[in-house]
Amino acid sequence: MPGTLMFECCLHTLRVFLLRLGWVAGEGAAVLEPVPGVDSRLKCRGQVLDTTALVTYEISIKEIGYRPEPYVIADALMYADGKPIVEITDMSLRYAGATRETFRVMWSAAAPGGAVQAPVKKAPIYDTDRILAFAIGKPSAAFGEPYRIFDESRVIARLPGPPYQFLDRITEVRAEPWKILPGGECEAQYDVPSDAWYFADNRQDEMPFAVLLEIALQPCGWLAAYMGSALTSAVDVSFRNLGGTATQLARVAPGSGTLTTRVKLTRASSSAGMIIQFYDYEVRAGGKPVYRGDTYFGFFPKVALLKQEGLKDAARWQPPADELSRGRAVEFPQGAPFPGGRLRLLDRIACWIPDGGPKALGYLRATRRVVPDEWFFKAHFHQDPVVPGSLGLESFLQLLRFVAAERWDTAAGARVETVATNERHEWIYRGQVIPADREVTVEAMVTAVDDSRRQLRADGYLSVDGRVIYGMKDFTLRERDR
Repeated sequence: MPGTLMFECCLHTLRVFLLRLGWVAGEGAAVLEPVPGVDSRLKCRGQVLDTTALVTYEISIKEIGYRPEPYVIADALMYADGKPIVEITDMSLRYAGATRETFRVMWSAAAPGGAVQAPVKKAPIYDTDRILAFAIGKPSAAFGEPYRIFDESRVIARLPGPPYQFLDRITEVRAEPWKILPGGECEAQYDVPSDAWYFADNRQDEMPFAVLLEIALQPCGWLAAYMGSALTSAVDVSFRNLGGTATQLARVAPGSGTLTTRVKLTRASSSAGMIIQFYDYEVRAGGKPVYRGDTYFGFFPKVALLKQEGLKDAARWQPPADELSRGRAVEFPQGAPFPGGRLRLLDRIACWIPDGGPKALGYLRATRRVVPDEWFFKAHFHQDPVVPGSLGLESFLQLLRFVAAERWDTAAGARVETVATNERHEWIYRGQVIPADREVTVEAMVTAVDDSRRQLRADGYLSVDGRVIYGMKDFTLRERDR
């Protein structure tokens, strides 16, 4: 047995001891390495041969603690059939990149109410400044010389900017720059502020669905830029999400800390000046999955966006005349548990039929006037203003809050989950809402109700100026006691 393997086996024994102590970090959160400046001594006075029956390793801890990284210094003895043959003095390990808090997060496992704790922040490969430069500044400051053409003379598809930017840093990249190759992936992190505006505006103690969806999708946009997608076109292109399917697996609360998102390009195609890219993604916190799904995006020349015809083949249910006459119109509620501030996305319930819809479980139609200087146009996107699709989905979910309030007399302090955990949902986009548009209409058809669990399921559509552009399927709401 080589002497180097003897040393390594003693190190393995020490690592087992540390793991049993609870010194556990999430994948990629720490690197085990010798403590700098600590000299180890190795003495070998015997062999391990193929005739040796049993090897034993003995570790004696001399020093252990935090500097602030966790570290340990130990002596080791190795025995061959009971005879001491190797002595190591001052063998050392440290968890580079970790602190005591790294372990506490893992020990916590989950916060009360099902919201999971977050892993420790990782060192950035691409930091906040470079991400912000790509969102609202000079793209070359984010990605270098190949993107300098977009600093002034051309327009590039951007990431959302504040206050709708939910991407703080890129911590890992496994992809070739400037090459659109399936299999490329990246890891991103977002630090959830406990006092974020969206918690207050949501009037719930959890992150709105729209924000969680953006946390999942924005790294896809970053990876698309890293692969040089915009450089494949001689004309300026816009980046648009086209749809996806996903499942939320845990709630995200104000104290959830850091969320880590990993996205992977699974396939890509190009035709007639357009690029379609497909991604898988997973958002995690504290080693536990929060949100998982797949999605696809397109890069489109401006002329292609102008020709969008929407969801032409949508099987859109419309109330017959007798049901329509029973419909009720009301202003959309302004108080809790309904969102306010920036998340108040509907003006008026134009038609509410409690027993309407294809399942006779409820039908709603609501409207919102398009305001050209609305806050999200400034954030999404720089030089290419468009209503975020995630906010369109959020407006649909607000209709479900209205149904729940009407059906179960929801109190102001009720805890409402949209979407419900472990329930798959699906969306599709085939159009956009821009500042020149006039009115958005959102429809919801309730397809299932579980009164015992206080859960709703619904399909829906979003239209702009009479043109159907979004489709939503199997979105859910669940009402819980606080």
